[in-house]
Amino acid sequence: MTKPSTRSTSHKPQHSGSPRKTQLIKFRVTPQEKRELEIMCEILHVNMSTLLRRCLCTKPIKQTLVVTGGGEDALKLLSDLLGQCGRIGSNLNQLARHFNRGGKDSEQIRAHLLTELSALTLFRLDAEKKMGELYGNHQAYKLEEL
Repeated sequence: MTKPSTRSTSHKPQHSGSPRKTQLIKFRVTPQEKRELEIMCEILHVNMSTLLRRCLCTKPIKQTLVVTGGGEDALKLLSDLLGQCGRIGSNLNQLARHFNRGGKDSEQIRAHLLTELSALTLFRLDAEKKMGELYGNHQAYKLEEL
């Protein structure tokens, strides 16, 4: 007599290390509630099960950024601006160290720095205006002028 073959029914963990999801839960909602859940899923770019699981477990729901037509230009512009801001920050730190040490020609450099900061402010306002125009809000930059 041969011994019957047996298979293990235990499941291997998924790649993320969490246990395999084998249980199904169904519940009823009103048409309005269903639509609200669907809208939330669309906004956050997640599926329904991920949304509900994260809400239940009080995990933060990360919104996914979707780049649509023309958005590549905006992302490149923002990337360039962030790079410039990083370089400006490094330069400001160097100037602060120079001033704190009472470095040579501090007053002349300070006057030049104020001129450059004024130009930087105008550059920032121009960038905000262009981003506002890109997204259809032509008045966005005027908030900072108040």
